[in-house]
Amino acid sequence: MTKIRINRFIASTGAISRRRADELVRSGRVVLNSQKACLGDTVDPQTDEIRVDGKIVSSQEILYLAMNKPRFMLTSMYDPSGRPCIKDLIPSQYAGVFPVGRLDFDAEGLLLLTNDGDLAQGIHHPSYAIQKVYSVKVRPCAKEEQIKEMASGVYLDGKRTIPAQIEHIRATSRESTLRITLRQGLKNQIKRMALAVGLEVTSIRRISIGPVKIDGISPGDVRPLTPAEIANLHKMLKMHKKP
Repeated sequence: MTKIRINRFIASTGAISRRRADELVRSGRVVLNSQKACLGDTVDPQTDEIRVDGKIVSSQEILYLAMNKPRFMLTSMYDPSGRPCIKDLIPSQYAGVFPVGRLDFDAEGLLLLTNDGDLAQGIHHPSYAIQKVYSVKVRPCAKEEQIKEMASGVYLDGKRTIPAQIEHIRATSRESTLRITLRQGLKNQIKRMALAVGLEVTSIRRISIGPVKIDGISPGDVRPLTPAEIANLHKMLKMHKKP
């Protein structure tokens, strides 16, 4: 088998990125064949022994899943307070995957799960500009100027948000349904953007991430990504990768 860089190998064994793997190597927590590993080391997973914090690690099948997260569930693998977590919905054959980014406790919709740390970091990082589309209800009924202000960017934490695409889908006397496309993922971003222009979010449903759509996935269910979806995600990350 062709040798691969040690950070890539460690990232393939579970819920960490290559950057995190580099940190483990720098701190002396990785041992390659009884010697402390160095950045840039290459390994043959079939013949070399790699330990992290004294435990042997081995590569595993790379998994890519899509979940329809229900409302009132944490995007977390564990909660000390005992609240329901998405881990409870992951079938046992997919053990080792972790969520890519987050959805608010009271939000629902598409969530990607994987054990590919590099792909997870790329999808979540704004520099890669992966589009995430949401169906959002706000009240009162949104005015055109409020939508334009949100779309052009509002100031959150002292910085202006990246311009978004916002469509006014429908309206009643009390609320509006908006289709919002973001290329970044600040904490509570949609709620805070709406609040900045005088609107209150009453529901959020994520309907797509890049080429992956929520269509056909019932709330609480999980499905593997198709080969085409996986290939398109990797292609998008490669296209948007910064030099």
